[in-house]
Amino acid sequence: MYKKIFFPLFLLLPLLLLLQPGPQSSAEDTFIVVGGGPPSIALYIDGVYVGGAALNDVWPNYTMYDAFLWRDKLVVTIAEVSKWIYIFHLPDFSRPAVVLRAPGNVSHFLYYKPEVAPLEGSTLWLAVFNTTEKRGYICALDLSTEVIQSCVPVGVYPHAPVKLGTALVTPLIREPYVVYKTDGGLKRRLVTVSWPPYVNAHDKLRYSYFSFHMVTTDGRYIYGEGHTLEPGYLLSPISIHSHTYLVTLSPTGEVISYYPTSALPPGLPGLAVCRGKLFATSPLEGAVYVMATPHLKPLSVIKLGKAPWGVFANRDCSRVYVTDIIGGEVYVIDVDTLSVVKRFTTPMAWPHTVIFIDGAEADMLKPAVSRVFSYNFTYFPPLLACGDLPPS
Repeated sequence: MYKKIFFPLFLLLPLLLLLQPGPQSSAEDTFIVVGGGPPSIALYIDGVYVGGAALNDVWPNYTMYDAFLWRDKLVVTIAEVSKWIYIFHLPDFSRPAVVLRAPGNVSHFLYYKPEVAPLEGSTLWLAVFNTTEKRGYICALDLSTEVIQSCVPVGVYPHAPVKLGTALVTPLIREPYVVYKTDGGLKRRLVTVSWPPYVNAHDKLRYSYFSFHMVTTDGRYIYGEGHTLEPGYLLSPISIHSHTYLVTLSPTGEVISYYPTSALPPGLPGLAVCRGKLFATSPLEGAVYVMATPHLKPLSVIKLGKAPWGVFANRDCSRVYVTDIIGGEVYVIDVDTLSVVKRFTTPMAWPHTVIFIDGAEADMLKPAVSRVFSYNFTYFPPLLACGDLPPS
């Protein structure tokens, strides 16, 4: 015989209340997407599309529009193929408040988080190159006065500087150097290892240097992607036979580890480091490489989109947002599970840059966006190019 046991229900209530989930705050991010087709921004508040606005009076027929937000100013460039810098005073997108001319084409930004942007006070440092004249500079753009204060020559083809502590670190695409700018001046550090051949192993590579394309940092190490480069070879090392390496450098530039990928040109243009993981986009493979840092142990290759390009971390580094410049969408990857948890469709054909904003910035932008917007130009086919065009 089983004996019935009665348990007073009121004694269970405190336990049930403890097991109930508490109030949940919104886990969705507020951000803008900047891209082309037409040149425009799109505003998302708590993960919901609110509207867009055209970037009027910007050269219209290109796909990659880099952007940097500083207070109420949005800096827009047409990465790699234009020397023009457009500054919009938010929330007015009817035309740029200021248009500046750099001494060459302005390189990509693709800062995965604001802390790595090369910003010193109100000065944003830009990499500028003129392949026709074989000259390259880092230029000081003063965002408060909206002038280019100075341009310092650094090498043939500087690209996408980042901030590491008090130093600015700039890779040189055509030379095997990383340039460090500190208060003490400029130093060029040679990047050299006996790089083993990865493709065409029957044709032994001679002793070679390494040329970075993009770099980023987690504040402790420098992470970069690029290609082997034979001494004296100043033409583009990014050829059809040139696969891409991921490399970890110490803060002073010594190679700690490297990993050869199967990414073809343009290589791995988007880099982000979150919670001990390096995310690198491979547009031609339609994939995102995920590596454990700093020793670059492979964790995953995530297939998504048509041409994943930029990768950007949200404020707590719990998610990274990947822009698909051919698919017109933005994918969201959970950093812990490495799963794609969301996909945003954008009003522009070629989303390129994601910038995370706060509620006050969102409130400022809301009056400027609308569900339906148009750009004041006659459409013609886009220009798909990456670098090496003469300054326009």
